[in-house]
Amino acid sequence: MKQKTHYTFSEVLSLTGISERTFRYRIKELKVKYKDQPDLLYKKRHSWRIHFSLLTEFNYRYQITPSNKN
Repeated sequence: MKQKTHYTFSEVLSLTGISERTFRYRIKELKVKYKDQPDLLYKKRHSWRIHFSLLTEFNYRYQITPSNKN
């Protein structure tokens, strides 16, 4: 089975447990931080695509583990 490399806005919210407002603040910071690496963070139509390696950037307190992804 093929593993997903990019998550959408709603998937990031459900995996990390953050609010929409927090997502908007974090995405604003991450756009500047990763502006030279468009494969990690990009916007397709009206939805953000976030690489799975950036999930820890959204939620500092809790680390994402495979058991949280269910």
